[in-house]
Amino acid sequence: MKTLYLIIISLSISFIGISQNKLKDEFNYKITYNLTYKLDSTSLDAPQSEYMILYLGENLSLFSSQAKTLANPIVVRGTSGHTSRSALTKFHYEILKNIQTNNLYYILQIPKTQDQFYYIQDKDLFNWNILEETKLIKGYNVQKATTSYAGRDYVAWFSTEIPISEGPYKFNGLPGLILEISDTDNDYVFEFIGLEKISPKLPYIINLNQYIKTEKEELLDLWLRYRRDPFTYANNPNVKISPEIHEKYVKSFTEKLKKENNPLELE
Repeated sequence: MKTLYLIIISLSISFIGISQNKLKDEFNYKITYNLTYKLDSTSLDAPQSEYMILYLGENLSLFSSQAKTLANPIVVRGTSGHTSRSALTKFHYEILKNIQTNNLYYILQIPKTQDQFYYIQDKDLFNWNILEETKLIKGYNVQKATTSYAGRDYVAWFSTEIPISEGPYKFNGLPGLILEISDTDNDYVFEFIGLEKISPKLPYIINLNQYIKTEKEELLDLWLRYRRDPFTYANNPNVKISPEIHEKYVKSFTEKLKKENNPLELE
């Protein structure tokens, strides 16, 4: 009887773990931002930009580049792969926030592979200082707030007219939607483009049991290894490449990475 009791407890714990890793919601709002960024610290006068999307539901929010969203439909995640559209973005990650558990998931699938990873952070990453200064953005009254995160100081503008404590990337925790946020050097500037109500609601499911849980530094190292030498990382027997050509590719990728020396998170 004791053994049976322990088995039942063990199965119950396993079921809870599985259910916690299968997240689902229905997104009813889509917010579009334009991200202007400077990846190369040696060429700060030549910023790049791309659209980023924030989906909002009752319990979950999902943030990613628009190009990645187009490449990999968000309705069901965990089994599908990326298409060539994903190559149009510099930002291959997704940020999933769970309001109920207060967890933030940084999710990354290595392009052209089935390798899927994530790490978890507490969603409450920011100590905000709310100021009195206000202005208008796209017809919304917004208020100024400041914070620091991962080696950068930020200025945000949020609107209580949209009472959703969310924002682009990992940013959240203000008493209204963040419409604009930038670091004080203007290396990364998120600007509000528009808010759209989705009808009918967009269903979303992700099964994190199909992803490998890791730590932040480990995932960053893995991503760097892939970016430097995707051929060796993939280890695909169908890809035939001579040592000389391989060496040229690695040299080219390494030189390219040297120009991506100004990430959003410096620490």
